[in-house]
Amino acid sequence: MPNRAPDLVWDEPAPDDGALTRTTIVRAAIEIADRDGLDAVSIRRVAAKLGARPMSLYTHIASKDDLLDLMLNEVVAEALVPEPLPDAWREALREIARYSYRAFVAHPWTLEAFGRGARVGPNVLRHAEESAAAVAPLALEPEDAWRVLGIVDDYTLGCAVRTATFGQTAVEERFPVVDPGEHPELARMGYPTVMEAPDAFEIGLETVLDGVERRFRVSPSSA
Repeated sequence: MPNRAPDLVWDEPAPDDGALTRTTIVRAAIEIADRDGLDAVSIRRVAAKLGARPMSLYTHIASKDDLLDLMLNEVVAEALVPEPLPDAWREALREIARYSYRAFVAHPWTLEAFGRGARVGPNVLRHAEESAAAVAPLALEPEDAWRVLGIVDDYTLGCAVRTATFGQTAVEERFPVVDPGEHPELARMGYPTVMEAPDAFEIGLETVLDGVERRFRVSPSSA
């Protein structure tokens, strides 16, 4: 049977009548991925969730790869900072990091989707444009500007992975009591109360931004 789906369309209005559309398919797939992971997403399972025949989804989605691309684009919309972006570079980067962190913690499979070579959709481009606009006041050379964004992204994504993996799990539930003779410094310090304290991301983010300010010799007027 020939595939009747049109070319990949990134943006589509949400339906008003509950009819099956690309948007409802993508949102159902996101719910599955949020609950059970990216590998749990299939055309058949999404169809079952929507009470539809699998073949009917192919009228709207050409392939599973297209579905994953659309899912990622939809989630990245949650990482976009509402306009207007703050004028000060530090506040702008802070807001971008916060929105990105919340989006990736809520949808941890997105990091895996990026690693699988998902296509760049319009929301990913909008996120990149916001990031470029955030560092524009620093008047850095492009290489340094991308280096700053990479530093902040690495911190944000790393924290998102740790939070999604461990959450607020008590460390004592995962790690054994240590032998002071074998691990003296660890025994002295003890384990943290939880793997990810509620304020850990904010403290770390400010530390990263402090480092950017010092390393790239940001003038007070641009901060």
